[in-house]
Amino acid sequence: MSNTARDILIPSDTSIFRIAFLYVGQGDATLLVVPDGGSFRFLLVDTNVDKERGGIDMVALLTDLLDEELGAFINTHPHSDHVRGVKAIHDAVGIKEVWHSAHVPGKKHKDAYDELLEVIKDIGTENEYELRGTREENTLEQNEEPCEHPIGEPSYNVLSPADYVKEDIEGEKPEDRARRIHEQCGVIRFVYGEDAKAVLLTGDSDRTAWEDRITDYHKERLPSDVLSASHHGSRTFFKKDEDDDDPYKGHMDEITPTYIVISAPKQSESPHDHPHDDAIEIYKEYVNSDDILHLGANRECVIVDIDGDGNVTVTTDTELVDEYGFDGEEDDDGRSAAATGPFVHKSSTGDKTPRRYG
Repeated sequence: MSNTARDILIPSDTSIFRIAFLYVGQGDATLLVVPDGGSFRFLLVDTNVDKERGGIDMVALLTDLLDEELGAFINTHPHSDHVRGVKAIHDAVGIKEVWHSAHVPGKKHKDAYDELLEVIKDIGTENEYELRGTREENTLEQNEEPCEHPIGEPSYNVLSPADYVKEDIEGEKPEDRARRIHEQCGVIRFVYGEDAKAVLLTGDSDRTAWEDRITDYHKERLPSDVLSASHHGSRTFFKKDEDDDDPYKGHMDEITPTYIVISAPKQSESPHDHPHDDAIEIYKEYVNSDDILHLGANRECVIVDIDGDGNVTVTTDTELVDEYGFDGEEDDDGRSAAATGPFVHKSSTGDKTPRRYG
């Protein structure tokens, strides 16, 4: 019997590190399939439930995919579109560990944040880790102390949030904490391969976080082959506000990506007009237009493979959305959500072979 999740998401070669950027509508969900001594560990960075825009039902996908509990749920920050549905995932398949930014959100995101707290309570604080910016590889924080915590054969660096940022923000009034949540957002860079290749996950981190801290402190850890566009392709990665005519680009000068992945619905379907046109124009200064991969444009997922030698293959897939997307269901406001499309491979040259470079 066919199992779409396993067929598409589990590599046939156990030396491959697979990073799957999953279409979940107005939100983020990135699955890491991590090689670990001849088998794989599965980690999920953020999650969302978006029926209205035909996003993937993560519970259904993970139920098909996993034989045992999810190795870790990594929450970059507790906004609803990055954590909604985590309790349902835990109830369905189990979650072994939770990594998070330690930000306490305001009332608007309380329900989704409470889901995260319920999961942490259930798994125990011994399986809870905080994301804290450090120059050390494979390092998290537990009980306010740094701890080495490898995930398998790939390595990682947590670049944000800095410890002093957490301390500064947690002492502020709720409205100020809410305003600064994207300063206290997890940013993680994963590296793999003999000829090392890197994938940089940025959550919703904003210009202030990068300009004031991340770029200068982590400059040598920024170059990355694949960049997840921060905040669903929002201008906040570059600008203080819409009228800012002096965008910050220092981070892009250091990251120098080959591919950019944008996790957002079609702009016309986004309540925030993501991705923003002015942000896309800046990204085009650094990456070919064909290599800016917008999940919502065709309701598809982007799958990045790094093999043991450091070769990178990038493909796109709509079969996961076709199989697991909320289809023909209605959200609470009565609007329908459909998922469409066959399996495809995209190429910057226009043929249908995967893009590959070494």
